[in-house]
Amino acid sequence: MDHFFDFAGRGDRMIAHDKYYNLEPDPGAVILVTRTFGQAEFIVAYCRSATVEKWCCYCFRSFRRVSDATCARCWAVPDDSDLMIHHSVSLYLVAEELWMRRAD
Repeated sequence: MDHFFDFAGRGDRMIAHDKYYNLEPDPGAVILVTRTFGQAEFIVAYCRSATVEKWCCYCFRSFRRVSDATCARCWAVPDDSDLMIHHSVSLYLVAEELWMRRAD
């Protein structure tokens, strides 16, 4: 799976001061936000849209995956507020799955 956007963190030198990117996937897709530590990549959140500018990556309508104790059922839990991410992250476009449509 290849990422489609990288945010290098606060003060990203690849993004001009007056430039920003609105990332909105087509229906049936969501944005997966990950962060890398060493050789491991961890999921930060999923979101329905994002805006990236020089100083921050804003994730709108973000949610996380939660499972029951037996991992037999998964559902989406919305975050209490939109995310403002200042550290480096990679953004992937992934197909929406059934669990992403289920709320807690």
